Amino acid sequence: MRDILIFKQFQDYAKINIISFLSEEMIKGFEIYFNELIEWNQKFNLISFKTEQDILYRHFCDCLYSAKAMSELENFKSAKVADLGTGSGMPGIPVKIVLPNIQITLVESITKKCKFLESVNNKLNSNIEILNTRAEEIGQNLKYRNKYDFILSRAVSKFSPNLEISIPLLKIGGYFIVHKTKDSILNLKEGLPSLDNALKHLGAKLEKTISYNLPNQDLDYCVLIFKKYKDTPSQFPRKVGIPEKKPL
Repeated sequence: MRDILIFKQFQDYAKINIISFLSEEMIKGFEIYFNELIEWNQKFNLISFKTEQDILYRHFCDCLYSAKAMSELENFKSAKVADLGTGSGMPGIPVKIVLPNIQITLVESITKKCKFLESVNNKLNSNIEILNTRAEEIGQNLKYRNKYDFILSRAVSKFSPNLEISIPLLKIGGYFIVHKTKDSILNLKEGLPSLDNALKHLGAKLEKTISYNLPNQDLDYCVLIFKKYKDTPSQFPRKVGIPEKKPL
């Protein structure tokens, strides 16, 4: 009974505050994903959480803000999407659950995490593509470069390198959606104030910011939506390690 109750509370909260079209079928998908996370997290560390509610609100609800951002933009229903450095599948899997018609690729370099993602994909009976590689390595691959409508990122990484890895994968007119805390985006050295040069080089601009809070969390969060308005020069992304050592 406890699980039924916490998922009903999660559905009610998310429908009121984030995604109004969250259906019973979607909740079943979240239940499957939730159970897989609990089981696999006993084998190796996938995510950090103290309570089951942490998974639902700190993680699932947070990810749903990527879906909210996408649903407010044009041509999202059949979009081609990639989630870079997805780890345990966030935000990509929650986004796929609530936007089932998108084509999504999860990019993760750690093989055991990819095995977990494959297990979730099978349990959900979904058609998620899983790439066991570093996100930095696909930006110069013509199979992936300039091919995506949306790039998602919830991974903890420096802002400028994250942009350099992500923007080359987008089509012109595509969007990069990244999760941050408000404090991190205000940081003079690594936040939004430091990105003018990177955005100019990569051919992107900040389009919109969605700010929000999450239950039982002290931090203020946001998703930032960047739009690619011109082709990214062929030298970007640079070789693995250089964006971190010498950010734009």
